[in-house]
Amino acid sequence: MDEPKVVYRVHDSWLAAAERRLLVWIASRLPGWVTPDGLTGFGLAGAALCGLGYLGTYWSPTGLLVACLGIAMNWFGDSLDGSLARVRKIERPQYGFFIDHNTDIMSQVFIFFGLGLSPYMRFDTACLCLLSYWVASLYTFIRAVSIGMFQISYFGIGPTEIRIALATYTLVMLGVGNFKLDLGLGPLAVIDMFSVVLFAGVFGLYLNMVWVESRRLDGLDRASRAQRQD
Repeated sequence: MDEPKVVYRVHDSWLAAAERRLLVWIASRLPGWVTPDGLTGFGLAGAALCGLGYLGTYWSPTGLLVACLGIAMNWFGDSLDGSLARVRKIERPQYGFFIDHNTDIMSQVFIFFGLGLSPYMRFDTACLCLLSYWVASLYTFIRAVSIGMFQISYFGIGPTEIRIALATYTLVMLGVGNFKLDLGLGPLAVIDMFSVVLFAGVFGLYLNMVWVESRRLDGLDRASRAQRQD
């Protein structure tokens, strides 16, 4: 069997350096009974709680606070599982990569489906928001297989920045209520309009990055073939 390809992580978001120091500090102080798998499950449970919190806003706006708690739990578990494994030197690269990114997909479904099923966001625009995340993720995964580099953040924005933005908007919704505008397409909240713009922007950037990267890789392959023929 061939050896698995080494994939290098690139994480240079606005908060990455400070977050990395914080995660190492926390991981080095966690009790022995806390395990990377346990943290992964905790992060997934946080995403599920977030989705249920959004859904619970049909009965009470305090569900938004539950959603924020779920976002915090998701950050804690999802961000710390790999850090804890590295601090304790118990990494399982193939297993960790497989489990981490599959639970990420589940977490995104829980969060955005919960938000889309709440009275604060339309389901179709929530799906657009989720699709934006997945387009970026799929590009990242394909590029990782192609060149061995897994880029976690783009333009300074990574998962933590996205969580902070979502939690901030959730708290704003708690303060201002379920404010919507009718622009002829049915009632639209601010996050609905943002999701449409986000998807258009992300998909446009995706097409541009695919074109630029494909030209770069084509040049590299041509140069490599020419060297072999010399």
